[in-house]
Amino acid sequence: MKKTILVLIIALSTALVISAQEKKQTQTETYTISGVVLDKKSKKPVEFATILLTKTEQWAIADANGSFSIQNVQPGKNTLSISCLGYITDTKEIIITKDIPKYLIYLQEDNLTLESVVVTAKENENSATTSRTIDNTALEHIQMVNVADISSLLPGGQTFNPDLTEQQTFNIRAGKGTELGNSAFGTAVEVDGVRLSGNASISDIGNNKNLKGVSTNSIASSNVESVEVITGVPSVEYGDMTSGVVKVNTKKGKTPYYITLSSNPRMKQISLSKGFGLGSSKKGASNGVLNASLEYTRSISELMSPFKSYDRKTASLTYSNLFNKGILSSMPLRFSAGVTGNIGGLDSSADPDSYKNVFNKIRDNAVRGNISLNWLLSKPWITNLELNASISYSDKLSREGMNFSSSSSTIAIHGREEGYFVGKLYEDDPNAAVTIIPRGYWSNVMCVDDKPINYKVGIKANWARQFGNINNKIKLGFDWTGDGNLGIGQYSENEANAPTYRVYPFNDIPFMNNFAVYLEENVTIPFGKTRLNIIAGLRNDNTLIKGSVYGNTSSLSPRVNVKYTIFSPKDRFKKTIKELSVRASWGIAVKQPSFSILYPQPKYNDIMTFSPTSGTDAIGYYAYYILPKTVNYNSELRWQRNQIAEAGFDIDIDGFKISLAGYWNQTRKSYKLQRNYEDFSYNYTSSSQLESICAIPADNRRFEVDKISGIVTVHDKTGKLPSQQLPYTKKESLSANTFAANSDFPINRYGLEWIIDFKRIRPINTTIRLDGAFYGYKSIDTDIMQNSASAALMTDNRPYRYVGLYYGGNEISNGYESRNIRTNLTITTHIPKVRMIVSLKVEATLMTYSRYLSERKDGSPRTYVISDKNDILSIVEGKSVYDGNNYSVLFPDYYTEYGNPQPKPFLENLKWAKENDPAMFNDLSRLAVTNNFIYNFKKDNLSAYFAANLSVTKEIGDIASISFYANNFFNNLGEVYSSKTGNKASVKDYIPGFFYGLSLRLKF
Repeated sequence: MKKTILVLIIALSTALVISAQEKKQTQTETYTISGVVLDKKSKKPVEFATILLTKTEQWAIADANGSFSIQNVQPGKNTLSISCLGYITDTKEIIITKDIPKYLIYLQEDNLTLESVVVTAKENENSATTSRTIDNTALEHIQMVNVADISSLLPGGQTFNPDLTEQQTFNIRAGKGTELGNSAFGTAVEVDGVRLSGNASISDIGNNKNLKGVSTNSIASSNVESVEVITGVPSVEYGDMTSGVVKVNTKKGKTPYYITLSSNPRMKQISLSKGFGLGSSKKGASNGVLNASLEYTRSISELMSPFKSYDRKTASLTYSNLFNKGILSSMPLRFSAGVTGNIGGLDSSADPDSYKNVFNKIRDNAVRGNISLNWLLSKPWITNLELNASISYSDKLSREGMNFSSSSSTIAIHGREEGYFVGKLYEDDPNAAVTIIPRGYWSNVMCVDDKPINYKVGIKANWARQFGNINNKIKLGFDWTGDGNLGIGQYSENEANAPTYRVYPFNDIPFMNNFAVYLEENVTIPFGKTRLNIIAGLRNDNTLIKGSVYGNTSSLSPRVNVKYTIFSPKDRFKKTIKELSVRASWGIAVKQPSFSILYPQPKYNDIMTFSPTSGTDAIGYYAYYILPKTVNYNSELRWQRNQIAEAGFDIDIDGFKISLAGYWNQTRKSYKLQRNYEDFSYNYTSSSQLESICAIPADNRRFEVDKISGIVTVHDKTGKLPSQQLPYTKKESLSANTFAANSDFPINRYGLEWIIDFKRIRPINTTIRLDGAFYGYKSIDTDIMQNSASAALMTDNRPYRYVGLYYGGNEISNGYESRNIRTNLTITTHIPKVRMIVSLKVEATLMTYSRYLSERKDGSPRTYVISDKNDILSIVEGKSVYDGNNYSVLFPDYYTEYGNPQPKPFLENLKWAKENDPAMFNDLSRLAVTNNFIYNFKKDNLSAYFAANLSVTKEIGDIASISFYANNFFNNLGEVYSSKTGNKASVKDYIPGFFYGLSLRLKF
């Protein structure tokens, strides 16, 4: 709350400064800009074109006659940006000294007749941080099936063959999924302002399932107009992210009918879309435009055995309008509302080779809705007021069919209460904690009902003014977001023979809400012919989880972007350096945890305490001690934070453009599960203890167990023999507790990205782009973690009693470092006369280095080299695990034992036990961890490899276009050599196999 008050005080102080400045400007005269937007070729009006004064953030929408008007415009220089769906955005510098009543604007249709067409990612030149946009021309050229496919267009991006049967996610400026820090989980994805959130999904964090980011499979690719990827330090407007922002924009505006037919060996797609102009009312007011889209996509995993398929059936409606009549004539209000629904998912039930009743189906239904209001007030104290509201709901029901068989009865445990329970037949007690499943064959379908929901309401006020040559913009906003889950969790379609599982209702978990306030100043100051742009902002997030021990958590996220433009296109330096700018950014971003972190599914320790003999019916009435191990909520848990820094420059030397950006990203307080152990004991009755005293025949026995003591009583079903209590043995064991925690060690990512656009070769209208990226990663776990060989027994057959305390965890390595260099050469030839564009992209990986690490914070060794894998004490003194091929061993620093929590030095006692207590040595040895391969810690350098991809797009007049691609069309069959193993592997393990696809788009 103190941080929120701080942000509000800053906002109030800024407002007072604005008010004081405005008092000095009250006498300034303002003007009106009016005009018409026309099609450059046909000279017909362009309806629904957006006209924006970028410096003062004032705007207008062209009506059915192409007319527009912007009132209350300050005098001075400004930039007019005109955009419309299907047209090239036009930008003009204007000087306003009086009313401009008849300003004519001509927009050129966006097609391949243009002299310059870009099919790669475009740098956002006006951004002070690294941001790139992929427009519709580039999306159609690569024949995007999944939005994540556009990653191949980023510097050093790799192309992968399209596949919807696997979950696709964005992973910005990060390596493979084994890296710590949950980089994909921290990547924000928005569709028309609707945040796709994975916060409310429930899964096992230990298996890192839902921490890989939100799936983009359900986003209809045919309706996407453009995608913006912010890889640098984003505006403070964006919260709940740590690794960049991906903004997907769908088609909005009046359009003809579009039909798309796409096909490749593993995918078929058909789509239909149209932007309907709804005309005008009798009073001349526009009725707006309605965009409708339908898409059906079917993707299979393997051509030869298409049993695993993913279906996407998507429909969307978007309505937008401008209200500028009557009292709104000088203060127009722009309204937009949209809804998108998807029905589909994954299905493997068609596999002809699978057993009957064995299948896996995952429903991937989704509904997204959004409403947006933008009110142009043009007041001295406020320019725009925006209201945005959105909701996203998913239905991710999974169904897995399985077959079972057993020659004797089996046990399924469903109890959630602590205590001793004996097995019962389902027909005798459907609510039994331990259910007996009779022998035979049976099938069962297990389901997980996961229904995450996310909503957001935001209000943002913009203020933009010019003070002489200084342009000043201020943004103040408030956001309220919520994440919840309406699913019922796991259940069985037939509880009578369901395997062991526990009910865990997701809808019982309280919603996680977040209130954020942010303030951002954007000022541009000219210095002669140069200019300095500073964007500084502060965001405060307050997360509230009602009824939770986590309570309220508050965090501040300051962010700064600075860009200094030395030369711009309009101020050329001897006609050679057309543009030169340098930029630097720094900021902090915070990621909220998912429900998998806050509320992981409880674990249960099920211990068999009675092992009876079976009768002629082969039914065994086993008894179990159920020990619920619900996750201990950690009130000290803090939200994951990333510190981001970036520096770069952009230069244009007579058409030769270079963009270079270096970055450093450090993750702190990353999410993980920790574990500790506690002592507990239970009473155990063996089958020999049963048979030694029980005179009741096996077929007449009925068993009961005392819930508290675990004492087993045998009754005679016939009533002829008296009941008997069975003896028992007390056993002592360890029980693990898990809890969500933060890592105390930093996770570092760093890199360099470059884009070199060579000067266009005009005689053949060909462009050459060389882009690439160097990426580095290093992380060393320095946390102390407990672990026990709980599945093993002591030498005397007692439950295992020792717990090891490991520096950096109980894996043989506690760290990992990697570096790689990827570069792409793209040659694009555009032939406007025949409306064709051909691009050849060679993707090369020049360096792939990785190494597992095992060391402490100061660099000292954590593991020991041993000369004999079977002798963990054959330690080779003075030799490092990094020296070469050798076996190594990891010991815990300390250990504890049942009944004695005082830590003891491990290696010292292990050496003593070797000479004095063989049983103790054997038991302690189970805590030692050895490597399976002698090259475990060797450096791994892979040889270079490459793939060449070809894409062609041809327009047939204004009615159709055809696109074709062939990935790895040379069908590279080379090998990649690993210096670590000394082995060679097929290059197809690293690049896509030969693959091709075709798309036909019709317009009428």
